[in-house]
Amino acid sequence: MWRIRIDTANNQLALEVRDPDLLMAYFYTLDAADLKLSSLNLNPSKAWWQGLEDALYGLVYLHGYGDRKTGQHKGITAVAPETGQVQWELQKEAFYGFSENGLLVYKADAPEDALTVVDARTGSILGTGISQQEAAKNVTLFSRSRYAGCVYPVQYKEGEPYFEDVCNFLKAQSGAAPVKAVEYTETSSCIVISYYEYTNTGELDNFAVVYDLDGGLSLKVKLGSGLSGIGSDTFFIFNLNLYLLLDKQILQVYRI
Repeated sequence: MWRIRIDTANNQLALEVRDPDLLMAYFYTLDAADLKLSSLNLNPSKAWWQGLEDALYGLVYLHGYGDRKTGQHKGITAVAPETGQVQWELQKEAFYGFSENGLLVYKADAPEDALTVVDARTGSILGTGISQQEAAKNVTLFSRSRYAGCVYPVQYKEGEPYFEDVCNFLKAQSGAAPVKAVEYTETSSCIVISYYEYTNTGELDNFAVVYDLDGGLSLKVKLGSGLSGIGSDTFFIFNLNLYLLLDKQILQVYRI
């Protein structure tokens, strides 16, 4: 699993899966209501030179590469998951982000220039001459409403405020000995924490735990074994479903 994006308007996830040995990429959508997984009808070998940018309004947005050595994004392709058909495409622009008024794009070969807003469903131009500052503000404002149903954890590293508080809670509840960093969030019904512990060989194991508000353990899952370092956003909550990615290969979903 390479990348996950949430289509909050259509209650589904878009998934990017890459096989570096075979140089193939696959794209899927996952219905958040019935957990039905559907594959986008794309050639996996050609799709290697595409990547998942975002998903919204029932469309999946893919990027191409202007410079494959540096990974520069160039080109936008909007695909309808149900049919795999391309709805619209831009060749010279790159994806910036969604705003209330549409999708903001910029010239891939001149990223310092003013941005353009296009209709996210059709790709038609809606406005031009948008400054970098205005674009950033518009994307931030829209994201607040767009992700109102999503909860992402806050990461606390060793030495930062609240790291010791979370560690003390875990130690008191289960005897865990977290190191390096923890990720924490809470909802109206539970507390979710991701943490790391040293193995006997000095590597790291990553665990996710769910406690009720009385401190009772509801769930414990090992997310990764023998890790050389820590990650971020090791879980997220969308419409009261907890999404966990195990060993970067298995997506598990729990109702909380």
